[in-house]
Amino acid sequence: MLSVAACDASSSTHTRPRVVLILLENHEYSGIVGNPCCPYINDLAEHGTLFTDYTAVTHPSLPNYLALTSGETHGRVGTDNTTMLVDSPNLFSQLSSRGISWRAYEQSIPGPCFRGLFAGSKPNLYALKHDPAMMYSDVSGSNLCRFVVPWTGPPNVLPQFSFVTPNECTDMHSCDARLTDDWLRQYVPELLKRLGLDGRILITWDEGDTNLGGGGHVATILIGPGVPHARVSTPLNHYSLLGGLENLFRVPRLGHARTVRPLPLFVP
Repeated sequence: MLSVAACDASSSTHTRPRVVLILLENHEYSGIVGNPCCPYINDLAEHGTLFTDYTAVTHPSLPNYLALTSGETHGRVGTDNTTMLVDSPNLFSQLSSRGISWRAYEQSIPGPCFRGLFAGSKPNLYALKHDPAMMYSDVSGSNLCRFVVPWTGPPNVLPQFSFVTPNECTDMHSCDARLTDDWLRQYVPELLKRLGLDGRILITWDEGDTNLGGGGHVATILIGPGVPHARVSTPLNHYSLLGGLENLFRVPRLGHARTVRPLPLFVP
């Protein structure tokens, strides 16, 4: 197995990489890796880098989404309460402040800047608790909310950072995992084509079924040109992922992301 040090993001010479983060729901590592439910996901893991000791930080969904994008859970541990916005620095506003393009692509959201708790029809629901950009007051309360847009498939031109949230059916929250596997099979190849030679796709889960690491042991997969076919056994978590993104885009690491080993996104 590779170590994180062997492919640290800090060694990259890419100054304007493009990254797509796809966030899925509520499955432990053991329920995905090696499971016949998900042949395409396992093929991605086999041909990319699989992080084998990656954990979510808590339960339920919302605090993990906040941890992934701001380095803190902001008092939301144990709750998906979205009635109060979060007034905190976050990855989305960080990128905007540096002129780095981003979009939050939300499947089943009615349109940009939508502020409702849910949209769509069950089980194909958009849920605010799975849309961290709109939980931050400096995004939802400003013109930055125009960058939170419906997912209708890969756009012709991708921004430098894309946060992709399938709806509650295709993210494994409310429907069979095979549907998510098919959804990824439909879209990942086209995303890779449009990302180009410096592109990366990260796929992870918000939480698992156990309390390992605080929120369960979850699969995390990195794919893209030049990504080694490897399994990385270094302990990592959602704060590590945030730290890796912040290092890559050369913005300050927030909250707990400052004190963890960042997840590597590029190889030397």
